[in-house]
Amino acid sequence: MSFAQKKPRFFLTALILVLGSCFLFAHLGTYALWDDEAETALGAKGVLATGDTTALIGKNIDARRGGINLRNMADRLTPPLPTYITAFSFKLGGENAFFARLPFAVFGLLSILLLLRLLRRTGASTNQLALFAVVLICNVSFFLYFRQDRYYGAALFFGIALGCLYLDGLQSVRSRILYSLVSLLLFFSHPIIFVQAQGIIALDWLIFERARRGLPSLRQLLELSVPCVLLATPCLMVWNPFLVKSKEYLAQVTLSDRVTLLWWNIRDLFAGELVPFSVMICALLAYTMSKNRNILRPLLGLAVIVLVTSLVTYQRVSVTSCADIRYDILAIPLGMALAVISFSELFGRQRILGIAAAFLLVGTNLGSGKILFQPGLDSLPLRFSGELMNPMEEPYTPVATWISQNVPEGSSILVEPDYMMYPLMFHAPNAVYAWQLTDAADPQFAGVAPIHFMGREAPDYVVLFGPSTQTMLPRLLTLFGSAWRYLEVAHLNVLWKDTYRPEIFWRSFQTIPLQDPSQGISIYKKIPAA
Repeated sequence: MSFAQKKPRFFLTALILVLGSCFLFAHLGTYALWDDEAETALGAKGVLATGDTTALIGKNIDARRGGINLRNMADRLTPPLPTYITAFSFKLGGENAFFARLPFAVFGLLSILLLLRLLRRTGASTNQLALFAVVLICNVSFFLYFRQDRYYGAALFFGIALGCLYLDGLQSVRSRILYSLVSLLLFFSHPIIFVQAQGIIALDWLIFERARRGLPSLRQLLELSVPCVLLATPCLMVWNPFLVKSKEYLAQVTLSDRVTLLWWNIRDLFAGELVPFSVMICALLAYTMSKNRNILRPLLGLAVIVLVTSLVTYQRVSVTSCADIRYDILAIPLGMALAVISFSELFGRQRILGIAAAFLLVGTNLGSGKILFQPGLDSLPLRFSGELMNPMEEPYTPVATWISQNVPEGSSILVEPDYMMYPLMFHAPNAVYAWQLTDAADPQFAGVAPIHFMGREAPDYVVLFGPSTQTMLPRLLTLFGSAWRYLEVAHLNVLWKDTYRPEIFWRSFQTIPLQDPSQGISIYKKIPAA
């Protein structure tokens, strides 16, 4: 193929990498870490201090939900690999939001390279490469999940890497051992996503590849599994969700809850735009027209993801109203594959029409179906581009700045809602964050200062995000009103909600103006009762 023939592919590849890099790295450290990100970053600080995922972070304890993730004052629930990756990044560049997120954004760029390599290996046409460019750039969820200091980026990258190894054929000993090692990395990024990936590959081989590849030998099976098992076993002696209190949550999820979760995961797969709903319709039309079995393969993968998540997650439907779609993120590359194959079948050589249809059906609310509930045509990639050029306000940075400037070293702070203390614990570590623990009888909490136990001591300051003032202040008055009262010393006129999470249905993409002062952030200081 001459350079003139290669030129369109070269420019398409360059465009994908340039735009993808902008979407991954622009303003990466602008926003403060939100609560789940802060959990990873606090664990990384513990790793740098002790080598282990300790809950003792300077003056503070990282013990969310009363310490259900702790054993012997160390986090034994959270999959450890993302925490150690973050610690390594902190060691290289510093303990801040940019370096917390940087390695996972790099995983995003590497994932794009893997997908481009897969397209080249499978002989994708220039038209299919153009469709991939549109589908990738329009899938805002892909970029948002890689821009977080959480397991999402690592799990997505290792999941994509496993799929690429499988599709390459696993013909050599080296590739099979590499598959086992990547499986190990995926397992310690997130076990649920590990089960999904292995289930997708096993079913794909059983239904689509067994006749061509044949049965693997015993030696091949051992090469695919033994390195992972041998290395995972000692780690499971340490980090194991069944060895901490969180295992009790699993027993609380009933069969009825599982049915509800199945429906929620199907519904929110589309509501969160991991896969645009229009892609499913196009896939069915394309398969009806062409009978291309490759269309069925990503559909089977999506079914596995939804089923596995619904069956094994310990999400409680009594305390939420939507699925934890962060466990379903492998649906993103499967949805992109489904879109490229389906649009290629539907539009054939009508390249311009296919690209225009792909943008409308993947990049706008016409394809998501949300146009039925929103006035006018809207585009997520355009909204995301606008956000990157003009980042929105968020609540943690102004509060952390105020604490750093006004709160004396070692003063105690109570934060409500409680999950919003962890970003402050990371970004304003000079204070002691109060009232995380409830079980004083737990031996691992022996010797912990009373301020960490709920209701034991009056905190020096109280930070109330939004309408929390309606419940917390009366409670404090009941507990300590005879000795102390709380005087408002600051009110920050910024919306209290963190509207920059990666889930599309929780992200605003622009600053929401504060119209009601009760939706702002109030800070109170303890003073003696009159």
